[in-house]
Amino acid sequence: MFLLWGANVSAEITLAIVAPKAGPYLKAGTELTKGARLAAEEFNNNGGLNGEKIDFLTVDDRCDDQLAVSTAEMLTVLKSKKIGLVLGPYCSNRFDEIASIYEHARIFQIVPTTEAYDAGDMRQKGQILLLGAKAQMSEDFFNFYNNNFAGLKVGFVYDGHPEKGYTDVAKTLYDAFRTHGKSTLLSFYTLNIDDDDIPQLARRVVKDDVNVVFVLGDQDDIADFIAAVKKKNENMIVFTGKKLISEDVLKDLDEAAEGMYVLDMRGLKDSLLFTESLVNLRLLGIEPEGLEAYGYVAVKLWGDLARQVNSFDYNKLIKAANSDDMKDKWGEFLMHSGSRSQAKYIIEQYKSSSFKQVY
Repeated sequence: MFLLWGANVSAEITLAIVAPKAGPYLKAGTELTKGARLAAEEFNNNGGLNGEKIDFLTVDDRCDDQLAVSTAEMLTVLKSKKIGLVLGPYCSNRFDEIASIYEHARIFQIVPTTEAYDAGDMRQKGQILLLGAKAQMSEDFFNFYNNNFAGLKVGFVYDGHPEKGYTDVAKTLYDAFRTHGKSTLLSFYTLNIDDDDIPQLARRVVKDDVNVVFVLGDQDDIADFIAAVKKKNENMIVFTGKKLISEDVLKDLDEAAEGMYVLDMRGLKDSLLFTESLVNLRLLGIEPEGLEAYGYVAVKLWGDLARQVNSFDYNKLIKAANSDDMKDKWGEFLMHSGSRSQAKYIIEQYKSSSFKQVY
């Protein structure tokens, strides 16, 4: 069953965003959707885009790979809407299949940011990505580790289910350590789904003389593991993803969360490209948070392309995206037709009930 919001029967061009509305990625989906909606409303309040009002349609694919494919198929045959842009999906690791569906249907696609490892590896013409895949966090983790904790043993603790994408993070992490001649300092551990096994896993990690753990998986498993490993070694240095740690988890961890490091996709507040948009939003009394800015910028990019060619035609938008002018203007973020983004993750440390950026 597809969950749809925001249909406006009087609109002429439809912006469809595919993002989670529940579960562990709720915050990310909400931020992306809010940012996209702000940009669409800004266009509508100024006469529309190329003279057409933007209809806002949200599809909740629940971060389910199979449902993400079904969503793409549904949007390509939706007769009641004229889809001008698909924003997303956020989670699916079947990106090549999904992008091919949109390419075949000649529907333009922008991925403002994603949890999918394979994003950016495809060669679909009508797909733009603003931020790279989560495997990039392996490189940024290694760089920070190498500058601050070089020589300490590292344990990468992760959910090994292929659909999670963490196996690919493990591969890029191993490559980083191997390239620098430090592969003997890195060990891998599968995060057990059975809660009863998590304390046992924590004991094994500590027994192996691991000093730094980098843990990725489901939120509850991460919280249980951090609590267990800190109980065994209160000096253990912990890294995880910021989107995987909620306020409730921080409260439950209490002292075990103190000093923890989290990796997160960088915001846009320090970007020269985003300065004008940031000023405009602040004049409206809006302070963009987290991924909200990426949703906003993605729709503004689409608008820039559509206005440049005065059309929503698929091939014309592709040509505009490949023009030197657009590459010069949007080059800080733009990935197109399979190019890899150089976008970096930031690292923050949790101390005294707040996060402070350290990388």
